Amino acid sequence: MNQQPLSIQARVLVAGCAEGPALVLDDTLSFWGGFNPANGEIIDVHHPQHGQRVGGRILCIAQSKGSAGTPGGIAETLRNGSGPAAFVLGERDVNISVGTLVANRLYQLNVPVVEISIEQMRQINTGEAMTIDRDGTISINR
Repeated sequence: MNQQPLSIQARVLVAGCAEGPALVLDDTLSFWGGFNPANGEIIDVHHPQHGQRVGGRILCIAQSKGSAGTPGGIAETLRNGSGPAAFVLGERDVNISVGTLVANRLYQLNVPVVEISIEQMRQINTGEAMTIDRDGTISINR
């Protein structure tokens, strides 16, 4: 049985529009050491989504883990085209936002970052088709 489409109003941290399949991470992720910016693969062997690639997907993550190297890892993966189409965060994350802002500005990209509650994040399933509008409206087709 098909479920009705879901709409969530998110807080816009970095404006932009995107669409793609959701990739919901079950744990935080280090973008500096747990992630390969060359191909977008999660390389942390202890991460539940180890081996998954984020390229072209809408990455749903509570927040990043780790250091101030995160913005560089994000900017690099976005520059080379192996990064997510967008980030949906469960908590504000300055490192993800800064990395995305830098990549958008330097490389003329359009990668949004939005924030929703953890409860709303639990309503999203990996593989669902998502769109994010510039005003922060997330539409999920089920």
